[in-house]
Order: sequence, then C-alpha cells, then structure tokens
Amino acid sequence: MLKKIMTLICFCCYLCFMQIGFAQDIIKQETPQKQTLKVAILPTLSSSQRYPDVNQLLYNNLTQEMHVPLNDTLQAVEYIDENSIYAAIKQSNFTYNQNLDTLKDTADLLDADVVVGYTIPTMYQHYYHSISRLDGSPLLNSYISVNLWVYYRPLNKTFKISDRRQYFDEISTWGMLTELAKDASSNLNKKAELKSLLKQSIKIKKGEL
Repeated sequence: MLKKIMTLICFCCYLCFMQIGFAQDIIKQETPQKQTLKVAILPTLSSSQRYPDVNQLLYNNLTQEMHVPLNDTLQAVEYIDENSIYAAIKQSNFTYNQNLDTLKDTADLLDADVVVGYTIPTMYQHYYHSISRLDGSPLLNSYISVNLWVYYRPLNKTFKISDRRQYFDEISTWGMLTELAKDASSNLNKKAELKSLLKQSIKIKKGEL
C-alpha cells in the first residue's frame, strides 16, 4: 500500500513539474526578449587638424544630444565603443568628404541601429590688421561649415544636413570658431530632431510601435 502511495506522489510531482515547465515556455514565447538599440556616435572628422578643440566640442554636443536618461537602469541603448567605431570608419573609408552609402556601410560593419556624426569640410580662423582702421585694432575672420550625418535603421531614415557660420569683425569671443561651431551644431541637432528620432527608434526596437 505504501509503495502505491509513494508511486502516486511521485506521479503527481512529475505532473506538477511538467505543468510548470510548460507555463515557463508559454511565458517565454509570449514575453518578447528586451531589445537594446545599438548606437554609434562617430568622432568629428575634419579637413583641418589645427582646431582639435572644435572637433571635441562638436563630438561632446552630439554625445549630450544622444544621451538617454537613466539608461544604466533602463538598458534601452547600447553605445558602441570608440575602438570598434574607429576600426569601422577606417574600413569603410568614412572621411569628412564622403556620401550616404559610406555611412550605411559603416553602420553595417558596426551592426548599428543608429549612427550619427559630424564632419567639417572647411574651417579657418584668421586675424587681420587693416590700415583703414585708425586705432590699428585687428579684425577676426572665422568660418566653419558643418555636416550632420544621420542613420536610423528602425525608421528607415538616412540623411545629411548642413550649416555654416561666418564672422568678420572686431575680435570677439562670439566670433571664435568654437562659438560658431556651437551655434551650428545646436541648429543642426534641432533641425534633425535627433532626440525625437531616438525615442521612436527605442520604442520600435522594444516592439512598442
């Protein structure tokens, strides 16, 4: 009799384990895996190496624009490391003077969902002394052209937008290249709607859109 009871108990336990396993399988099937958006922020590429502070400023502005609050907790975005990015742009030959196909090639090499980056085709900053100025004070002539490259795979968007700034007047902090670059990047970030596109892409990756 005891043997039959033990056999019955074992059989009941077996059925319970089978049901638990089946339920777990259903939960796994019904609950999609959390997808993380892979984002690559390219280094600023320029035709001139004379103004590294300008390159760094543009990169910092873009990094701040692509920042996701509480990402350490939410794990919504994975930012691709710099070494991988440098290797990819070297392989794809992504320079300050290229095209959207090269941008897509770079994204494919990185397996990135989003790629953004600035390039600077032209920039200079010169000081002049004009004999026509009675006080002999120098003039400042600054110019910068900036391209913003944008690739969003979840939204099927790839585009480039451009801006330029120039200053030719008395020496002033407002006419320095760093100020012109800051103004141009703020305008481009707003025009490209980077934050809005990033939010949409995160939702698509999670299956919420």
